[in-house]
Amino acid sequence: MSTLKRSTLSTAPDAFIFMKIGSHAGETFDQILQRKQREVEQAGRSFWGYGGASCHPLTQVQPFARTLAQQASGIYLLMEYIHSTADPDIVPATQFSSDGVHWEKIPEGINVTGSRYALVLDEILPGELEVPLDHYTVGIGQSRGKIAAEYLSGRVDKACLTRGDDKQQDAPSSSTPRKASYVAKVIEPYGVLLK
Repeated sequence: MSTLKRSTLSTAPDAFIFMKIGSHAGETFDQILQRKQREVEQAGRSFWGYGGASCHPLTQVQPFARTLAQQASGIYLLMEYIHSTADPDIVPATQFSSDGVHWEKIPEGINVTGSRYALVLDEILPGELEVPLDHYTVGIGQSRGKIAAEYLSGRVDKACLTRGDDKQQDAPSSSTPRKASYVAKVIEPYGVLLK
């Protein structure tokens, strides 16, 4: 993937979506990344599939992203690579919905497998950002206000995050910053349901 341009972000934004990423559904991360880059080239966007209880597309991702869209120049997904052995059923989604009512066919050229949800991306770029998670809090949902470093410990692998208050920013870092190896722009409708 050396032909990819690099992200121009030099520091983590005030608000973003954070996700741990790795191998999935029988593909290595490099294979996934190459496929997603082809999707962006061919279809003008990509669906980044995921599952789990956090970052629901309709109740968390979309409201969070809409708030950011009014305030910022872009909505970002910061991706931390981890060793993953996730191996769900390799069933490709055939339809997506941005509201849970109206369903559309997955666009030609996009392939998303083994996932219930997806973020809609228009690029995925390498980048080496340090993300001091103890300076951020969960920005939406039942865990709103929880320090991100605590929230993202253990099995929780994604969150909508906002920069903490001045007191939190001035506090000495109590955890090692995470490395975001990839940065993606999230575009409308931001998050979708899959089936």
